[in-house]
Amino acid sequence: MNKRTLLVGSLAFSLLMAKAQHRSKSEFKVKETEVELLYNHYLQNGDNSAVTGGEGTERLTVYGPSFNLKKKLGKNGINFQLGADIISSASTDNIDRIKSSASRLDARSYTGLHYTRYLEKSKMTLSAGISGSIESDYFSIGKHLGMTKTSQNDMQTFSAELQIFNDDLRWGILDDGFLSEPQFLIYPVELRFQEWYDEYRRDSYNLNLGFTQVLDRRNTIGIFSALSLQKGLLATPFHRIFFSDNSRGVEQFPDKRQKLAVSLRWNRFTTGGVILKNKVGLYTDDFGILGITFDNETAIKLSPKWTLLPSLRYYTQKESKFFAPKGEHDPTAEFYTSDHDLSGISSLTVGMGWRHWPASRKNKGLHNFSFRYFFYSRSNGLRAHTVSTAFNFLKKRRGRERKNKTR
Repeated sequence: MNKRTLLVGSLAFSLLMAKAQHRSKSEFKVKETEVELLYNHYLQNGDNSAVTGGEGTERLTVYGPSFNLKKKLGKNGINFQLGADIISSASTDNIDRIKSSASRLDARSYTGLHYTRYLEKSKMTLSAGISGSIESDYFSIGKHLGMTKTSQNDMQTFSAELQIFNDDLRWGILDDGFLSEPQFLIYPVELRFQEWYDEYRRDSYNLNLGFTQVLDRRNTIGIFSALSLQKGLLATPFHRIFFSDNSRGVEQFPDKRQKLAVSLRWNRFTTGGVILKNKVGLYTDDFGILGITFDNETAIKLSPKWTLLPSLRYYTQKESKFFAPKGEHDPTAEFYTSDHDLSGISSLTVGMGWRHWPASRKNKGLHNFSFRYFFYSRSNGLRAHTVSTAFNFLKKRRGRERKNKTR
């Protein structure tokens, strides 16, 4: 009887322990904190500045530090972003109300906060967020709603995202680094004798849709589309226009613009640790622009700790029906621009970089860091260089949702 009682007691104790362990596991959730420090340095030079009517220096330097914080707690996630673009532009002399030098600095600050929630049963992730951007002649508030759903067999992924941006283009939002009441639109200095626009707001609505399909262990394809509608003041107030009769004006556009972009993507995992990310994109809008993009990003794994990151991008577009070079616009036309971003151009971007995973506790949470360089060349002579660095810190731990109640 004593042996039988001991056996029954042992079995009961084992069952209770198994149940307690199961409950303990279910009460743990992964806590993950990711911090990313980034810096982008951008240098540009050309001779087609829209500020001076389509001709003139486009020399520009941008210093761009930013900070990203991603926090995951079980099925919930928060993403916070804060950054700035400090801009030194030679053409600032031709915009500002105060005469300045080529080293005159302007700054754009931006921030964003997004929340995500993963629904395990339906394998769906929902997201919502808000963002903001401000500089001396621009203030923008953005709203975001998104959804990503994965099929039960993890072979297909559907995504949808809605973005709304409301912009105020008046000058004076920042006064000596402090917020102030926006006052007016800023025009070229010699054209401030009248108000050229009766609108100072711009609203943008973007709908992004995507679908990816896993073909096999090595191949994934996807199709993505972006629909955009813009309304309000779409022209830039300080872009000059020189007409064929030597008179001057400011850039004029319709008060509505529709855009459509479609891209096909193919990711290929080859032997030898090489990943090929290929994209072909098509862009069109009702300003008359038609553009095509060919893009490749490659990741070559040299070792478990080092990856090489070459890239190549070619883009070509047909010019907008509103574009003409400096001095060629008809003064009786309704809409016109000499911004060469809307001209018939082609461009090539070549990039090279690397990413390193230290994988050592001595790095105190440093997960990886990367360095990338891009050279941009455009058919109208514009050249640009971009240097980008990123340091990624990652910390994971398992925490309890609530205290165990075992007796």
